[in-house]
Amino acid sequence: MNLNELKNEKVKVTIAGEDVEVKRGDPVKDTLTRILQEKGIDSFTILVDGEEVTSTNDLPETFDGHEIEVERYVKAG
Repeated sequence: MNLNELKNEKVKVTIAGEDVEVKRGDPVKDTLTRILQEKGIDSFTILVDGEEVTSTNDLPETFDGHEIEVERYVKAG
C-alpha cells in the first residue's frame, strides 16, 4: 500500500446520527462544511476524539487517526 492509497482510504464520521464515509486524507473543515450544507444543518456541535471543539481552528487537518462526530444542535423550546 502506498501513501496515496492511505489518503484515499474511506473512514466513517457520524453526522446527526448517520454514518458518512469520507476519505482519510480529506481536509476536515472543508469536507464537514460541504456535508453540513448539503444536509441543511446550520447549528451543530463537533466532537473530535470525544472532546467538543469550539473553534474551527482546533479541528485536525485531515480525518486520519481521529474519531469525528457532528451532533445537530437544537435549542429547547
